[in-house]
Formats: sequence, C-alpha cells, structure tokens
Amino acid sequence: MEYLFMKKCILVLISAVFGLAALYFLFVLYFNSHIFPRTVIDDANISWCSERGASDKINDILEHYSLTLVAKDDVTDILKGSDISLEYVTDGYGSKVISAQNPFAWPLHLFKKTVLEADFEIVYDEENLADVIDGFSCVNVEQVQPEDAYIDEYVSGVGFAIVPEVIGNVIDKEALKKRIGEALLDMSDEINLTEEHCYIEPNVYSNDEEIKEQAEYLNNFVKTNITYQFGDDTIVLNGDMVYEWMTIKKNGKVRLDEDAIKAFVNSLGSKYDTIFRTRTFKTHYGNEVVISEGDYGWWMNRSAEVTALIEDIKNGAVGVREPIYFQKAVKYGAKDYGNTYVEVNLTAQHLFVYKKGKMVLESDFVSGKNTKDRKTPQGVYGITYKERDATLIGEDYETPVSYWMPFNGHIGLHDAIWRTKFGSNLYKNGGSHGCINLPFHVAEKIYKIVEKGTAVICYELPGTESTETTTQGDEEIADFVVDAIDRIGKITKADRDKIQLNLERIRTSYKELTPAQKKHVTNLDKLEEAEKAIKELK
Repeated sequence: MEYLFMKKCILVLISAVFGLAALYFLFVLYFNSHIFPRTVIDDANISWCSERGASDKINDILEHYSLTLVAKDDVTDILKGSDISLEYVTDGYGSKVISAQNPFAWPLHLFKKTVLEADFEIVYDEENLADVIDGFSCVNVEQVQPEDAYIDEYVSGVGFAIVPEVIGNVIDKEALKKRIGEALLDMSDEINLTEEHCYIEPNVYSNDEEIKEQAEYLNNFVKTNITYQFGDDTIVLNGDMVYEWMTIKKNGKVRLDEDAIKAFVNSLGSKYDTIFRTRTFKTHYGNEVVISEGDYGWWMNRSAEVTALIEDIKNGAVGVREPIYFQKAVKYGAKDYGNTYVEVNLTAQHLFVYKKGKMVLESDFVSGKNTKDRKTPQGVYGITYKERDATLIGEDYETPVSYWMPFNGHIGLHDAIWRTKFGSNLYKNGGSHGCINLPFHVAEKIYKIVEKGTAVICYELPGTESTETTTQGDEEIADFVVDAIDRIGKITKADRDKIQLNLERIRTSYKELTPAQKKHVTNLDKLEEAEKAIKELK
C-alpha cells in the first residue's frame, strides 16, 4: 500500500512538474509576442499587450487629451486631440519592447513593475489645426489692431508727449500654431496666449529707449524759455516760438530755421538799438534840441547774437539773457544815456556835468576852430576810455595833457594849460582841432566823475551865445607841472627809458611856464632829484 501511495505521489509530482514546465514554456512562447505584465508607459498600462494592442492603448491616452488656450478678456478655447487627429507614431514600438524582453524571465515580472519612457513622435493634421484655429473664439472676437507708440504733435505747455502703444487683440495665427505644436509635444494642459506672445504686437513701445530719447531730444528744444529784458519791456522766447522754427527731418533730427531766428534778433535790434538814432534832449537851459549825430547808444551784435541764441535753443536754455552788444548804453529807453553825462553847449562854449541827475560841475571851454576841418561836431557820444599823461599828436602839433578823455575818434575832453582864457567866441578863430579844451582843475574833476561809456552830449543852441570868459590863472597852469612831478614814480633800471621820457616831458612843460607860473611850482626839487637819479642809473 505504501509503495502504491508513494508511486502515486511521484506520478502526481512528475505530472505537476511537467505541467508547470509546460505552462512556463507556454508563457515563454507567449511573451515572445507580448509585453510582460506590470509594464506601463506614461499613463498607459500595456501589460500582456501585443505590438498592436500596445499601440492602441498608448493612443487611447490622446483620445482624452485637451489643450486649454487662455486668451485676453477671459476668452478661453479648448483644443481636443481628436479635433486634429492627434496620435503617437508607435510603429514598431511594441516590437522593440518585446524584442528587448527575455521571455524566459517572465515569472520575475509578475512581481516587478516596469516603467518605460515615451519617446514617440506626435503627429497631427496641420490642415485641421489651421481650420480649428480659424474657429477659435479668440480669433473671432471684435478685433482691435495693434498700434505703435509714437510722439504726438507739439502741444503748447506740454511739449512732445509719447502716445502709448495699443496692444490690440489680433491673434498671430502662425505664432499660435507654432506654440500649440510645442505644447502638444510637451503634452501641456494650458497655454496663455499673452504670455506666449501669440498676439500681433506693436513694433514700438512707449518705454523703448529710442522713442524716449527722441521725445527728450525734441522737448529739449521747446523747453527753452529765454527772457530778454529791455528796460520796462520784457520779451520772452518760449517753446511755442521755438516750435515754429523747428523742422523735424526724416532721421528725427531738428533743423532750426536760421532765417526766422535772424528775423527775430533783427526785430529786437531794430526796436531797441539806439545807436545812430535821432534824440530829443532837454538842455540845462530848459530848451529841447534835436540831435541826430553821434554813435552813442545800444548796438547789438546781431550776427553773434543769432549764433549764441541758436546754441541756447539747442541746449534748452532757461533764464534771462542779455544780447551780445558791440556797444552798450547806460539804460534802455529814450534817455539811454542815463542821469550821469557831460552836456556840451557848443554855442555857449559852456558845459555841465551831471551826476545821478544833479549838476555837479560847469565850466567854460574852447572847442574846435570854426572851420570845416576843425569844428567840433554835434552828437551824442560815449567816453571811449580815460588816460593820464597822454600826448596828443596831430599833423602840426604834439601836445602833452594830464587828463585825456576821448569820445569821438580823436576828439575828446582834456586840460589845456597853454590857454589862459575859455568861453565866449574864442573858438571861432583860436579854437582847437576839435577837442574840448578845459582848465586844468576842471579836467581833473571831470576825469574823476566820468567813466568809459559816460555820454558826452554836444549840441548847438542859438541864443545862448556868451561874451564872458573864464580865466585859468598862473597857479592852476603851474599845477599841471606840480601834479606831474608829484606822480613821478620810483626810479628803477627796468623802467629807465620810460621814466626818462616822462622826466623830459615834465622839464619841457616847466620850461614853457612863465616866470610868474614857475613860482607856483613848489616841488621842483623832487624833479631835480629824479633827474639826478636817472643819470646815476646810466
């Protein structure tokens, strides 16, 4: 019995072994054409699948795939995979997986999970995609075309403002098609059309450096605010005027209308220049005289002013500007000579010196001889400069003076110690070469009052003739020499020649004095000491 039982058990065991072996080899054969159990790729379970079955399961994933497109203004479109025949290219993929398997190892895969990477090519119908895009809500909304930012026309008080760009909502279909293709490759769930630049965009934005620099460049011109002050008159050159002079070329650069700027400057000069203008002058006597001669007055250098003004406009200058002048007067207006001036009545041979509106000095004088070539001309002039110890040189004379104040070429105010009398009609036969000859101390006082540019107003006033004269005494004449001696400087070798000439000039003037006049030269010893010192230097 035991033997039979054992035999039976052995037969059962052998049958089981052969059965299991048969089952094992059966699955070995099976997995020669099927994929191991517990095998997945992405979300697809392809366990036990044949090559075709694996392909079908993989593509089943795409049947449920959709891509959400988020557009502007909360517009949303959904693209389904089925809309464009979306599928994986899986040809031969199952065969590759099966070929890579060891069918004899199938039992191990009953307990081991295998995860494969998907490296399939995705394909879809591009023509269908174009049709689907044409039907999207975001494509068919009421369209707002994009517009570039630009610089607006000039506005008074504002300048050149940048008008911002209009983004618009017009879909760039090619860009959208490309981005959808990229999203499909990534199997993305959603794309934002704004963030992904799927709209047709402006070419120029308001924050672009180029347009900002151009606006700043243009506004630099029109921010110009230049004030010209002509006495009580104020002329303001502002952006509105500058804009009228601007031409913006195709390259964005500005060309200023120089002819218009010249016309502007010329208008200022024509209105406010006073040189060579006829003046009505109220004399010390109360009478008014009309004076048309003379070169005193404001005289604008118009050419230089145009050049400078153009530079100011280019630099956007703001502030008060004084024009460039060839010559200035004291103030603007009819009385441009101000209230400090020398009034010279050629008829009366008498002058008055006014300082700050008050008459501070008057004196007789001798003017130019009453001949065509020597007569002192009428007119309003300005002191050209002041000079001490000048020598006046003409065709037939060489005369030293202590105080020289030219105002009309070689005509000026100066002391004349060679004269003892001034005034009356001495000028008619014994006048100067055109200068106003003055007593020494009168010239001295005038010299201390006037400055370069002080007006000298020369006129004739019939009815004011005088027969009286002023005498220049011996002491006053001698003071010319006394003053010159007092101002002898330090004797130095470096200035020897200059000092020598001055000493000779003083000695000559002293010799020309009369004995009575020489008595008033109380500092002659100082001259002699200087002469001795200069000799010792040699």
